[in-house]
Amino acid sequence: MAGQRMPKAFDRLHQRLSDPLLTVLTLLLSFLLFALAPMQAAGLVTGQHFGYFFGLVLLPAAFLYSRNFLVAAPIGVAIALVVTAALLDFERSPRTDLYLDSAAWLIAGLTLSAVVARAVFGPGQITYHRVVGAVLLYLTIGLTFVALYGFAALATPMAFTNLPALHGDFALSGDLIYFSFVTLTTTGYGDIAPLHPYARSLANVEAIIGQIYPATLLARLVTLELAHERGS
Repeated sequence: MAGQRMPKAFDRLHQRLSDPLLTVLTLLLSFLLFALAPMQAAGLVTGQHFGYFFGLVLLPAAFLYSRNFLVAAPIGVAIALVVTAALLDFERSPRTDLYLDSAAWLIAGLTLSAVVARAVFGPGQITYHRVVGAVLLYLTIGLTFVALYGFAALATPMAFTNLPALHGDFALSGDLIYFSFVTLTTTGYGDIAPLHPYARSLANVEAIIGQIYPATLLARLVTLELAHERGS
């Protein structure tokens, strides 16, 4: 009986916290991308502390999707990777942490994008939860491309112009976050530019997604609202 009460209590807690945790996750990720990343790129925050905060950002996601093993497991792996990268001895392995960081960002970005996309574009009524999910999905798309750009920069040192040299502090993460969202929003200031064909291809794909996503989202939300009005 006690074992049955525990899962039921956890389910009630999970259901009660789902919407607030989604908002918390969105706010934490926004702070990481748009406040902490520039500070890290400017040298005000170390890459180690930046990695710890990224692990903290993923904790609400781990709880939010804890009942789905296919989602919780990759997020747990991402947390483990980013914490391991932050704890590494950078002098002995100056590039290993970069690969671990990029892998963690890619796993987290792809997993959250897939799950949140189903919630945002799936059938149902338009709610605050769905709108916050749409914002989170946009952020995770940019997060995913940060990881892909990181792998491109690691594979080819001159893949981008005006990026600092790779080193163990992962100082280029703030610059790649900036480049990713400038590309996603198709702002294109030109201060950082892709040179390698793979980097250019990734930038093209992200720019296309950045154009398609708002139009697709708006069309889907209008369709759901019309369907809700007809059904009421």
